[in-house]
Amino acid sequence: MALYRLTLRLTSPLGTPLVSPTLFGMACWAIRELHGEQHLAAWLEDEQACWRLSDGFPHDCLPKPLVHPRPLPQGKALDEVKTRRKRTFVSRQTWLTHRDSWNEFDIPLDDLHQPRALPRRLAHNVVHRSGQGTLEEGGLFFVDEDWRHADDENAALVDVYVETSDALDEVRQVFAHLGERGYGRDASTGRGRWLVEQAEEERKLQQHSGARRMSLSRGALDTSTMRDALWKLEAHYGKLGPELSLFGISPFK
Repeated sequence: MALYRLTLRLTSPLGTPLVSPTLFGMACWAIRELHGEQHLAAWLEDEQACWRLSDGFPHDCLPKPLVHPRPLPQGKALDEVKTRRKRTFVSRQTWLTHRDSWNEFDIPLDDLHQPRALPRRLAHNVVHRSGQGTLEEGGLFFVDEDWRHADDENAALVDVYVETSDALDEVRQVFAHLGERGYGRDASTGRGRWLVEQAEEERKLQQHSGARRMSLSRGALDTSTMRDALWKLEAHYGKLGPELSLFGISPFK
């Protein structure tokens, strides 16, 4: 299997974060549209071809690893410790340099990053289920959208990693199709659009000698193989495929 890195250029807001479970589901719909349902079923049965997907990260960045806390070094102020804790990404080159002997206090602060764009909060009305328009009381709710594409050219770039036996051209085609049709919530109104800026095989991340591994994805913890693992709990929200409403299936949960 090969590991690929795709750099996406966001061209519209994201209504749904680029997280691996949702991205995998949307990729399945894209494969079905491109090659048919039988091809998708065979692809899902093939453990080598079926994609292992990462979340979407700022370009040339990786998630900062979770580690056991270390004693505060002499000369380090608490304000700096708090600043480091808030930064959730590390530059890819810094990770490659320090991954075999990771100590966050050895990393220059400028090599730790946090998302450049804060989410924009939009107000919506709650639809009255009896068909009476919108609720007058308690009928307002808010959703957050990712508008980093509007900040600058660098902020609009996102890296996604894919491990598969599929050819790179096939992976690129699926991502290009998904970026054209739209990803996630409100894709029908222009959300979730991107262009595939670059697609290449990633070799350096696989050249490791340590005994521990860092996940680039979200999933279930396997205690039989993941000993002494560190993780964060995330709520998983089920999403319906974009075509289900065409078959008369209610989108309401």
